This record gives sequence, structure tokens and C-alpha cells, in this order.
Amino acid sequence: MTETTGVLGEKPVKQGPFFYGWWIVAGSFLIMATCYTIFVNCIPLFQSHVVKDLGISVAAFNTGVSLCTVVAIFASLAFGALVEKVDARILGGFTVVTTSVTLLLFSFITEVWQLYALCIVAGMVVVAGTRLLASVFTTNWFNLRRGLAVSIALSGSGLGGVILSPITSNMIEASGWRPAFLLLAVISFVAALPIAVFFFRNRPSDKGLEPYGAGISEAQKVDRSPDKPVTVSVGWMVLRRSSGFWVLIVGFVMMGIINGAIITNSVSNMTTMTVDGTSVVTGGHDVLWAGYVWSLYLGVVIVAKIALGAIYDRWGMAVGTVIGTVACIIASIALCFPATDAGPIIAAIAFGFGTCMGTVTPPVMTAKAYGKKDIGLIIGIVTAFELFGAAIGAVVSGLLFDAFLTFFPAWIMTLVASILMGLTLVLSIPAARKIVKRRIEAGGPELDVEGNDVTT
Repeated sequence: MTETTGVLGEKPVKQGPFFYGWWIVAGSFLIMATCYTIFVNCIPLFQSHVVKDLGISVAAFNTGVSLCTVVAIFASLAFGALVEKVDARILGGFTVVTTSVTLLLFSFITEVWQLYALCIVAGMVVVAGTRLLASVFTTNWFNLRRGLAVSIALSGSGLGGVILSPITSNMIEASGWRPAFLLLAVISFVAALPIAVFFFRNRPSDKGLEPYGAGISEAQKVDRSPDKPVTVSVGWMVLRRSSGFWVLIVGFVMMGIINGAIITNSVSNMTTMTVDGTSVVTGGHDVLWAGYVWSLYLGVVIVAKIALGAIYDRWGMAVGTVIGTVACIIASIALCFPATDAGPIIAAIAFGFGTCMGTVTPPVMTAKAYGKKDIGLIIGIVTAFELFGAAIGAVVSGLLFDAFLTFFPAWIMTLVASILMGLTLVLSIPAARKIVKRRIEAGGPELDVEGNDVTT
């Protein structure tokens, strides 16, 4: 066991067999399992109840969800810059506390404007903050097995959903949707706060360490991806003028549309909606059955996120992208048959894998394609555009339902978006390689193990 010198006021750290970066993964996992999954995966369980109790339309509820997403677009840009400058413990603690307070206030809403106001707060801090904290900090701490580490951190949303979805459904049925929000507020605070406050660090150098895998020889590496690591400085100033990068962005806008439509409406697609006092049978299944199918989806997410990260590590960006695209296509088709038992179940399994394209792929693919220079800012920009797509998906799907009283047109929309997503993301890979090649030929500076320019 060796001792290294800490920086930024930290005491010297003894580097033992347990790499400190796994604390970052654990803390990120718990934040994703509570704060993120509640606002992204559990909110659909409240849709029909809030619509009925407040006397609002599905489009009005989905507008609240989209407001959360739209605000998160701009907040992601801010968080992308903050994660490089502000202490990770402060950012993590602030995100968890804000989540708990917002959920507490959700239990008291009586008017639609209150729903919108709280969705704005949630978008500013929770939706924007959780994924970026988990993605950027984990990426900073790992060079080797980065895909696996990021996917484990983000898979918390799946495990949290599996546990919290049936708890939330049963709480809503037994006591109403307001006490369910109170319960979720307490769970978030207790489960997510401790590790974030005491163990989070922005970079390995904050603990006198190097990223996992730094300096290891090529022969020793476990990752055998065909994607060569990027060791030249690319960064935002180069990417903003590169068409290949914006092709990548278009792919993630499509992914956002898919997630925004499917996540927001899947539970209601299986049950019955009440619109303006009229009962509209969509799938005809009861709420508890729908909740269990949603839990199945979230259970698949746990395995799928880890599997997708491992696929990126072993077989590269193209293979992972194609598999995720096929899964989204299958899910979109299966969702068109909500009155059957097989349709929702097949959709849950397929989308459980496909939705991981929206969380695992942005940080992993960005780092693989362009390196770690300005990684926080770039992931923030990619996430912002993906959230823009999610806002479009949520609003348009709600409008389509109100117009046709069926979700079928929304699933046609996600089917088209899935095909476009796959095409653009695959095309962005050779475009990224050309950008990196041009930077090398132009004599761009090399990067150190943490993604900083090497000065000579």
C-alpha cells in the first residue's frame, strides 16, 4: 500500500486495493436510484391521478413534464460548467436537498400553475443535475472500464424504479398521490445525501490519485474496443464548428423524443384515462398491473445499462448504438398493442434496453469520440439537446392523444425517431474520427490522464 500526496487541502491518501472512484460510482448510483428515477420514471404513475383530481387535461400534465425538461435544457449547460469548478460535495448535497423539498411541495399542489412552478424547479436542479453529476464525475475518475463504471452509476435509476414503482403505486392506491410524494421526499433525503456530502470529489487529483487505468500498458487493458482512445486535445472550441458533432447532436435529439413520449405515457397507455369527465380506455389494464409491468421495464434497465456500458467497452460505439436502436424500434411497435398482455410486456423489455441510449450513451460516446477535453461542458451541451428532444416528445405525444384519444400516433412518431436516431449516431462515428485526425495533423496539444492540455 503506497501513500500519495493530496491536493486542494486533502490529507495524503493511501492507495489500497479499493479504488476511491468506486465511492463516486456508489454515490451517483444512489442519486440516480432516488432523485432521478422519481422525476423521470415514477412521475408517470401520478399522471392519471393528478389529471383527475385537479381536473386538467393530459396535455396540461405533459406540459408540466415538458417544462421540467425545457428548463433542464438550459440548466444542463450551467451544470456542465459548474461540475468543473464547484466542489462536488456542494453540488451533490444541493441536488439531493432540492429534490426532497420539491417532492414535499408537490404533495400540496391544488392548481396547475403550482405543478408548473415545481416542475421548473425540478428541471433546474434535479433533472439537469443528477445525470450530469453521475456522468461527468464518473467519467473523470475512470479511463479504463469507463463504460462499465458510468453504466453502473446510471443503472441506479433502474434499481430505484424497480423498488419505488410498486411502492409508489401501492401508496397511491392505499392513501392517495399526495402521501406518496411525501414518502418519496423522505426516501430521497435519507438514501442519497450521505455519500454525496462526504465522499464526492470532482477529480482523482482532489484525492492525490490518478484516474483508474492511467498509465496502464495496452497489453494489460481489459477494454478491447475498436475505438482508439483520443489523446489529442479537441474540446468545445473545435467541436462547435464541426458538422460531425452536430450530426451526433441530432441523434440525441431523436433519443430525447423517444424517451419523452414513451416514459411519460407508457403507464397511461396500459390503463384508462379520464379526459373532461369522460373515461377513455387505452389499454384497459388495472393500475397495479401496469405498475408491475413498469417495474419489469425498470428491472431490465438495471441489467441493460450495465450491459450497454460493457458492450461499448468491448465492441465499440457502432455495435452499442445499433443494438439500442433496434430495441427502440421493437418497443415502438409493441406499444401499438396496449390492450394485449404481450404488447406492454414486450415494450417494457425492449424499451428497458433502448432507453439506456439516453443516459449511458451520451457520456460514454462523447468521451470515446472526442476525448476528455472540456468533457463537463460538452456532456452538458449534449444532454441539453437530448432534453430538448424529450420536451418535444412529451408535449407532442400529449397533443396527439388529446386530438385522437389514443396513443397510437405517438408511437408512430417514436418509431420514426428511432430510425433517425440510429442513422445519425452511426454516421457521427466516422465523422468524429476525421475531426480527431485533423487535430493530430494540425499539431493539437496532447492530453494528460485527466483530460487537460499538456503544456511544454
